[in-house]
Amino acid sequence: MDVFGVHEHLIDDYLSFTTASVDVRDARIKQHVDELVDRGDQWPEPWLSLNPVFASGGAIGDLVQEGLLDPECERIFRPKKDVSDRGTRAITLHHHQREAVEAAQTGKSYVLTTGTGSGKSLAYIVPIVDRVLRSKDRVPGVKAIIVYPMNALANSQVGELEKFLQFGYGVGNEPVTFARYTGQEQGEERQEILRNPPDILLTNYVMLELVLTRPEERRRLVQAAQGLQFLVLDELHTYRGRQGADVSMLVRRVRDACQSPDLQCVGTSATMASAGSQSEQRAVVAEVATRIFGSEVTPERVIGETLDRATSGDANDVTTLRSEVRMGGADGSYPELATSPLASWIESTFGLDTEEGSNRLTRKKPVRVREAAARLAASTDRTLDECMRAIRATLLAGSAARPADHQPPLFAFRLHQFLSKGDTVYVSIESEDDRHITSAYQVSVPGEPHKSLMPLAFCRECGQEYLVVARVDERGSIRYRLRRDRDASGGDDANGYLYISTDQPWPADPISDGRYPDSWIVDNDVVERLRRYRPRNVHVTYDGAEDNSGIIATYVPSPFRFCLRCKVSYEQARGNDFAKLATLDAEGRSSAVT
Repeated sequence: MDVFGVHEHLIDDYLSFTTASVDVRDARIKQHVDELVDRGDQWPEPWLSLNPVFASGGAIGDLVQEGLLDPECERIFRPKKDVSDRGTRAITLHHHQREAVEAAQTGKSYVLTTGTGSGKSLAYIVPIVDRVLRSKDRVPGVKAIIVYPMNALANSQVGELEKFLQFGYGVGNEPVTFARYTGQEQGEERQEILRNPPDILLTNYVMLELVLTRPEERRRLVQAAQGLQFLVLDELHTYRGRQGADVSMLVRRVRDACQSPDLQCVGTSATMASAGSQSEQRAVVAEVATRIFGSEVTPERVIGETLDRATSGDANDVTTLRSEVRMGGADGSYPELATSPLASWIESTFGLDTEEGSNRLTRKKPVRVREAAARLAASTDRTLDECMRAIRATLLAGSAARPADHQPPLFAFRLHQFLSKGDTVYVSIESEDDRHITSAYQVSVPGEPHKSLMPLAFCRECGQEYLVVARVDERGSIRYRLRRDRDASGGDDANGYLYISTDQPWPADPISDGRYPDSWIVDNDVVERLRRYRPRNVHVTYDGAEDNSGIIATYVPSPFRFCLRCKVSYEQARGNDFAKLATLDAEGRSSAVT
């Protein structure tokens, strides 16, 4: 899959979606909107990041031979497709997962602070399963409780545990039992958990609180968890402030209720600390974890990720870099790409950084492709476009190149695209040729504070612009102020729109000029029930005051009943004007974006 092509298609679709509902009639405003689109203000250039390669910690079978894991783990932790599939090979752990296994065997609490997609779940699942398997007595009961901040995470983990503990064994023959107990369970499923508590219980902190307070669940589950060995808090960074204090107290209550003074607490998080060196970050994480767990976590037991390089080429070989850029990027088999100078340059630019002082490999912060291509162009004396094409082609080639089956590709990268709904257009209260036009939310024209700015809404039929205003009575003086919403539920003349047109102004006698829709006129007069919605001409100054010295405008009270230019009319009087007038920042339940 060409992710760059998908990205371009996404932007084209979003462009079509955000502009299709607004067909601006005024030439100057249309030019302004077109310039916004051309600049891509709503979809700035994406950031690109590489998923790093993690240093190997050895296959499960290797850890079994070393005595770190029970022999049955080699059969459990294999890739499997279905219940009848026993798998053919054991998985290989990352170095930080091996460190977690070793930390778990000390019986001390620990925290895993590795990035997204680093296999943090296995870093506590493997030790828990190993501990259950090694229990000589295998007394039924809860050995580990895993607490998730969201039910969705618990649901996802159930699926992963099924692959390891049920696939190859069959339902009911699991070597280690597990169950989800988050409040979603009903009837017989809930009763079965209470009758036969599993070895591993997956829950959330609210449900765990209820288990401690509800008599039946406390009697069955808490009693079954006496001597609890593991308490895992997934996504530890979510527990902060008052919620953090609540969870901290909950941990202590669980330890007391389960009569488990040696309870081993485990935390996982990718975003616990980001400032300072890795040793400084570990010290901060250890302090926070100690406070939450109520048991000491030393910096040495804060496990970070250990990265490795996937490429071995010379990223400083300018001659070869220039040649590869000229050819449109590096290509070939996995070994050929891995030794390419351009591939090595890409890995160093988008994937890996080196910590000062320790020379430890760390993740690189996301970079924009254009910015990186500009640096490559400067060093290779090639054009920016050539470098961008070469980077994209090499990334795509690397994402398709794998050393062997079931192995990750040379480059696993992602694009981070930010989309915004944008802001509406604002204009000063002046004629079409003289007014100031901007899309930056401001109260007044820059450098001219006496000129107020008003947001615009556009007729969905003809594109005529209207200034969205609130009509305010200030001690007998009328003033029009900006209004950023189009809620027309009031209907008390306080909210409305200003229509300013030089070529088609609202006439003094609109009936004889035929400016009203046909449904508004009966016996040569406005229908009685619609008279309160009649537009009326007013004079408005630059600052929004109603005064004879101002420009001629037409006030249209809300709700918007018909367009003063194209005469399209609406019978609906209640609700808002979303379906009648469009703005560049309009969004509904089906179109909201961040």
